[in-house]
Amino acid sequence: MKVWGKMGDGVIWAALGVAFVACYLPTLEWLHWKYEAHESYFSHGYLVPFISGYLIFRKRHALAGAMRRGHLWGLPVIAGSLLLHLLGVVGNINFVSGFSMVLYLLGCVVFFWGTEVARKIAFPLFFLFFLCPVPNAYIDVVAIPMKSLSTDIALAIMRVMGVPYYREGFLVSFAGFQFVVGTPCNGMRSLISLLAVGLLFLHLFRPRKILVTLVFLACIPLLAVGLNGLRIAVLFLIALHLGPEAASPEHYLHETSGLVVFILGMACLMLIGRRFHGRE
Repeated sequence: MKVWGKMGDGVIWAALGVAFVACYLPTLEWLHWKYEAHESYFSHGYLVPFISGYLIFRKRHALAGAMRRGHLWGLPVIAGSLLLHLLGVVGNINFVSGFSMVLYLLGCVVFFWGTEVARKIAFPLFFLFFLCPVPNAYIDVVAIPMKSLSTDIALAIMRVMGVPYYREGFLVSFAGFQFVVGTPCNGMRSLISLLAVGLLFLHLFRPRKILVTLVFLACIPLLAVGLNGLRIAVLFLIALHLGPEAASPEHYLHETSGLVVFILGMACLMLIGRRFHGRE
């Protein structure tokens, strides 16, 4: 910022950088632990900063012509984010600290480059919120109904194929073995990943009609549930023909089926997005 001079800018940069590292290093370690956790819903988190960085890089020409006059309004945002971080630390609520980290970066952008630059990179900054894992207690509110719907779809496929079964909750009995639809089969990992990809796709093709945006977003949970139901049905068939061990979470076919579901979901989102984009 010109008002501070080059030396003053360097001191402020160093102070804010040290404050960021000192405050958020434990938060970054917690994020790494969450991403690496068994059956993590947020293993995509490692990619988020690179995607945001690429989106900012795409705007480099627009940013070059934007006003770069820092604004003191960035200081209250920085202070507020640090206060929020402190509340998260005191309450041992790590995801609050994660959200405050993104707000801290927003405050730094406003303070050094101004509100015009912040507006131009608003979406890349917003996309950083996908770094922050939501507590499982909140996820389970959605995950359990999703798992139930996915199981319904899977068993409907089995009925169409003429495979007899008996269901009791999430315990499904076939001839000769029982299958428990567990936590990894709730579809939340696919839903969160597809939501991130869907918002990214919306940002890139920029529909002009709000109805198109709403319909596109509504397709994401439908895709996640439908494709996850198909995945469970495929795992049932694998268990029937190759044995229960082949469909267990420890087997590579179980993990591979999740990756296939995500790829299919991305392909479907691209087709839907191109369809909507062509109508505008």
